[in-house]
Amino acid sequence: MVYIDSVHYESDRYGNRYIQKVKWTNSLNQWATDICTKQAMIDFINKHPNCTKTKYYRYGTWHEGEDVRVVDNSYLRSDANKITSDNLGELPEF
Repeated sequence: MVYIDSVHYESDRYGNRYIQKVKWTNSLNQWATDICTKQAMIDFINKHPNCTKTKYYRYGTWHEGEDVRVVDNSYLRSDANKITSDNLGELPEF
């Protein structure tokens, strides 16, 4: 399993924020140290569906989050809708 625990956003020329990079790890119980671009994560998820989730550190312990999906081969989402924008919940930013 691949876990994403933080994201880096940038803004386009219209001021819309989008995910540029994510931090990920294969361990549920440690902070992610590997960084990749959003496109690299999209490519990975397309090749390996159903093996990427978010994770959250709350109250001193790690908690598995939602499945991460690709929408229109351009966006990362952790909810069930198909809105064409990034949404990985309330992951912290780096």
